[in-house]
Amino acid sequence: MGSDRAGALSGGVARPGAQLRALVTAVRPFQWPKNLIVFAALLFSVGDVWTPRDPESWQPLAGRVALLFVAWCLAASGVYLVNDLRDAPFDRFHPRKRSRPLASGELNPGLAVAAAVLLVSAGIAAGFAASPEAGAMLTGYTGGMLAYTFALKAMPVVDVLILSAGVVLRAAAGAVVLDVAISPWLYVCSAAAAWFLAVSKRWAEARSLGDDAGNHRPALAKYPPVVLDQMLTVSAGAALVSYALYSIESANVPSNGAMALTVPFVAFAIFRYLYLLAGPRAGDAPDRILFTDPAIVASVLGFVVTAVSVLAASG
Repeated sequence: MGSDRAGALSGGVARPGAQLRALVTAVRPFQWPKNLIVFAALLFSVGDVWTPRDPESWQPLAGRVALLFVAWCLAASGVYLVNDLRDAPFDRFHPRKRSRPLASGELNPGLAVAAAVLLVSAGIAAGFAASPEAGAMLTGYTGGMLAYTFALKAMPVVDVLILSAGVVLRAAAGAVVLDVAISPWLYVCSAAAAWFLAVSKRWAEARSLGDDAGNHRPALAKYPPVVLDQMLTVSAGAALVSYALYSIESANVPSNGAMALTVPFVAFAIFRYLYLLAGPRAGDAPDRILFTDPAIVASVLGFVVTAVSVLAASG
């Protein structure tokens, strides 16, 4: 790998196998789990739109949502490539991101451009195949993220709002592809969770980079540290409280309050994530913490099993 990197940096031609490995890394498959939020509407419609014991009621729905998941993964990966092409000069200042294939010189920029066009085109096409409305949402997401990459990420607060909007669009597209009504709670809970995760990413970057934060991401130089601390605290509380209120107040959950049984899983995941972010895994990518910590993964699985059980029992 060392010789492959040296060849790329010196202008030599890297072996096709090395380029393929670098491309696979650059499309960030470890980020794909965040697209699982497109399944949220399917999960919370159990007992209403479908029942677990009737495969004919859920298999077609699950197939459409699965196609939407693939579409979002493809399009998002294409956007990641564009982002890394644009950010390569800044990423070289980052202790972790400087090893990204484009920043380090392992991946040929021309190959990255071609792959980005192919992935975004294939993703949008798959989105429209799942549902015209969902395809339009995915197109809007792609346009918004490109605007974020080239301009909006330099604007404090706006940068976090754009990232949050991408998560909300995923959740809304998952409801649209099922042709079910979108509950206001879907917007509230997904927006609160997205805001928390986006703020935590900025907080972690500013904390790990210190005085060099502005060299990596110009917007970070405009965030006073105390503001990021406050935003992290408020957004974590908002994410937990909004879900707790949903579990009790929403018209789509059992009236006996049984859905509140899922709140401890959400609370544990949030506090465990904050603990790791500021402690044992400080400096690690927030997304990697979220998707690789066994305790957080276990809490998510516990949440899903409990939520499906509660909703199915009331259906």
